[in-house]
Amino acid sequence: MKRKIKKQFWCNEKEDNTLKDKASRCGITEAAFLRLVIMGIVPKEKPDKAFYDVMRNLSSMTNSLNQVAAKANSLDFVDAPLLMKAIGNIEKMQDDLHEYFIKPERDTHLWQ
Repeated sequence: MKRKIKKQFWCNEKEDNTLKDKASRCGITEAAFLRLVIMGIVPKEKPDKAFYDVMRNLSSMTNSLNQVAAKANSLDFVDAPLLMKAIGNIEKMQDDLHEYFIKPERDTHLWQ
């Protein structure tokens, strides 16, 4: 969406520091932070390095399981449906971690 309307406002030092701190902790710009808040979305703090390490490991595990499943299915010696269920569980865990740590939430009570 192209933005054509410029908004300017004044704030005091405490408000400025708070805005900078919150935007920084979320890993986004101050403008992006304000746009999210205006739309009723509460941005989450950016997770630490450990979260990204876990996500990378989960992705690697899922990829490896997919390769095993493909080979097992072609050789017909492993229970492929059971293996695919395990892969699905890992992918769901990865999605749940993303939802919990990264995805912003809509604040349904804000401005009501």
